[in-house]
Amino acid sequence: MSRRSMSRGARTSNMRWLMSLAHMEPSPVSRWVALRAALAIGLPTAAGLALDQSAAAALVSLGALPAITGDNGGPYRNRALSIGSTVFGGALGYFLGNLMAGHGLWTAGAMTLLVLAASLVGTFNNIAAVATLQFAVYVIVGASLTSSLPPWLPSVLVGAGGLFGLALTLSGWVVNPIAPERAAVAMAYRKLAAMFAAIGTSRTMAARRDMEAAMTTAYDTVLAARGRAAGPSPRLARLAAQLQACTPLTNAALALARAGRVLPTDCARVMNRLADRVENDAVPDPRDDIATLRRADMPQLADALAQAQPLLDGGKLSEAAAFADLPPARPRTPWRVLARTYRPGPTTVRYLVRLGLCLIAAEAVAHAVSLPRSYWVPLIVVVVFKPNFGSVFARALQSCAGSVIGVAISATVLALDRNGIVSLLTVAALASLLPWSIRRNYGLFSAILLPILMLLIGALQPGSWPIALARLIDVGVAAAIVLLVGYLPWIRIERNNLDNAVATAMDTLAAYLNTVFQADPASRHNLRASAYARLSDLRVALQRGLSEPRLVSRRALAWWPVEVALERVANAISDTAWSAPDDGPAPTAAQLAQLAACLHDMSTAVAQGAPMPSTPIATSSPALQDVAAQIETLRATLAGPDFAAASLRVPPNQPANQV
Repeated sequence: MSRRSMSRGARTSNMRWLMSLAHMEPSPVSRWVALRAALAIGLPTAAGLALDQSAAAALVSLGALPAITGDNGGPYRNRALSIGSTVFGGALGYFLGNLMAGHGLWTAGAMTLLVLAASLVGTFNNIAAVATLQFAVYVIVGASLTSSLPPWLPSVLVGAGGLFGLALTLSGWVVNPIAPERAAVAMAYRKLAAMFAAIGTSRTMAARRDMEAAMTTAYDTVLAARGRAAGPSPRLARLAAQLQACTPLTNAALALARAGRVLPTDCARVMNRLADRVENDAVPDPRDDIATLRRADMPQLADALAQAQPLLDGGKLSEAAAFADLPPARPRTPWRVLARTYRPGPTTVRYLVRLGLCLIAAEAVAHAVSLPRSYWVPLIVVVVFKPNFGSVFARALQSCAGSVIGVAISATVLALDRNGIVSLLTVAALASLLPWSIRRNYGLFSAILLPILMLLIGALQPGSWPIALARLIDVGVAAAIVLLVGYLPWIRIERNNLDNAVATAMDTLAAYLNTVFQADPASRHNLRASAYARLSDLRVALQRGLSEPRLVSRRALAWWPVEVALERVANAISDTAWSAPDDGPAPTAAQLAQLAACLHDMSTAVAQGAPMPSTPIATSSPALQDVAAQIETLRATLAGPDFAAASLRVPPNQPANQV
């Protein structure tokens, strides 16, 4: 390879890396969510300003913050659990932090131990991750802030603010208790519409991926709601029937996708109309839509919609009939069982060691340099070094970039504000943007969250605008500690984690192939959901890897064609298992085990860095020909000469009819 082409490849890689840092995820947020966030922060602040109790009001607003950042959407019961855990973690953290305050190095040591213990609990699941992050943050804040209030009152005010934010969030539960379930089913129809619009183009695989994820979410949401229902629920039964109606429509979509023909726009338009009716709780009447599809020369889809018509009018079905063909809800592991059986693995131990070293370095630097309000350094370290929420390396850089904007906003407000009105309006306006920014980009989220924290904490520890500039130094110091102590010395582990993620995805597909054909319909859904969830985890890991330094990002880019091949293997398994004719010869257990063993052998080779098997993969089962062909494509991708050089170029566009 010439030097010019190598430098061109390096420039392309650097540009791709910068674009990944600045990438904005799509994040639609309703106006009600923005208004609720503004009220949760703005009302306590306004009350404190009116009553001349700004310090107490700031604590209430600080307590309401976790109710905003901990809201991940979904069914109200799940949101109540997630936000309630987050609020409780914040209040408990502030209380324990207050108890430890004022003892010098003993305070720093106890704070570090509590943060590490919380981080260990945070590896249990996503709810624990968010709750323990707030606990760690408020331990640091409670141990560092001083106020003239009685010692017991600050944590009570923080808890009251959290309950106020939780009450605002759950107010919609009273008005429309199954709105999230209805939105989930409507989203399944919208993703199905996007699938029809993408058929025959290069977007087909991505559209199918989104459709599979939306279907799984809708199934889990509706089934979980039924499990919690205290008695019969006609509206929930109608939603279940409308979700069942997706099955013939999905089968038609996959058959049309394999044909590779670009479809008329009427197909997507019909699905979006159905989604609108479901979301607005109107009974879908597809007779006009069926006629439209027949005029558009789409008899397959028209027949599928006619087959689904009795289910779309779910009011004519009993609740038992509506849920008859849906799999049972997946059981949840109780907390006490999870805590009793949990054993931290090597990845968790390494994370705790790295976080502990970063916290020790943060405390040492803060005390050695005598930074003003030095608690900001360990606080930012804890937030940035949380691996559940994306690339640590990317968040460190995004935090620095966002903090420049946040500090500029804070300094401007502190310089202009004379009576608290400007601060009140700024905090309320920025709070309304938090639910949107937290899903868009971490740098944008930092730019909005930092001035909110600075203005609220400023009510407890008043200061002038130059103190805002000191926060920029704190962010820079914290980011440097995370990168130099917690990331760069361990960078080869980050690269190896990508290899392990690929190997794990292969093993999951091997187990999926080995069991799905013999499974009953209820178990098939869970097997399929688990397989696609593992592929989603791999895709997220590779996307994070693209924003890492070149040692990791080149490896992530090299794995992209393999991820595409794995996704095709999963699709081939699903299509074969669900569309196999009843009168055809079913694959035997030995034939399934042979192909599953091939996937397992490739997984072992990836994990150990060994050469790929050289024997082409084939099967004697007619039903498994497509599955074997996709596994052979995967093997050829891994064994081919282009795989090692794949990190220097973007994978070519795939044929449009590959699904």
